[in-house]
Amino acid sequence: MLDLLNKKVLVSGASNGLGLKIAEKFAECGSVGFGFDINKNNFNIKKWDFVKVDVSNEKEIKNGFEKIKKKIGGLDIVIANAGIVPKWRSIDSIDNEEWENVFNVNVKGVALTIKHAFDLMKPAGGAIIVMGSVNSMLGHSGQSLYTATKHALLGIVKCASIDLGKYNIRVNAIGPGPIATDALLNRLKTREKKGGTNFEEALKEFANNTSLRKMATEDDVANTALYLGSSLASSITGHIIPVSSGLIRLE
Repeated sequence: MLDLLNKKVLVSGASNGLGLKIAEKFAECGSVGFGFDINKNNFNIKKWDFVKVDVSNEKEIKNGFEKIKKKIGGLDIVIANAGIVPKWRSIDSIDNEEWENVFNVNVKGVALTIKHAFDLMKPAGGAIIVMGSVNSMLGHSGQSLYTATKHALLGIVKCASIDLGKYNIRVNAIGPGPIATDALLNRLKTREKKGGTNFEEALKEFANNTSLRKMATEDDVANTALYLGSSLASSITGHIIPVSSGLIRLE
């Protein structure tokens, strides 16, 4: 039903976490494609190619898309997932260099990915999926920078969906809440070792802060990407789909 067999897919930030899980899920559905990232790390997907790309560098993005065009001709689905989470800082502690670096990756990187994907998607249309966050819709104490970038992504999605709709290219975002990724779990374990909340108690707190009383998983996010990339979502564009188990509040 997902009609993803032989679809040509690009996933940025594909070497770890959500990006890797999404690429693996598309591969399981028979899609072929490319992964962009600054390091290959765990990326080893059959019939998929890896290209070293820093999405804050337009020249590298352009070169990456040239390699895609040469190898597979075009693209059906693009998942603009690459992004970084900065240190927690209150608004009065903004670091200018950090601000610029994070915006270059999280915002400019997504816009440039869409820009250069367009030529490869224009002939047949397709779907672009941007990795937003619940912070695309909500504020979060101590994360003004990250929240600002994720709000900006939602603006890009809304505008790009209008610009590209006439070419039958849909543009949507996914808005994960706290996800039980290895990175998050490792952070919780590190905090426990430093005298913070017990690891199991921290997980319970995350779960109890949702309507479903469970944390969303990488699989939940990846399955949403599969849906948005398929014809089942053929009339959905310009929207963000939260994947948070019904997050009650950001603390």
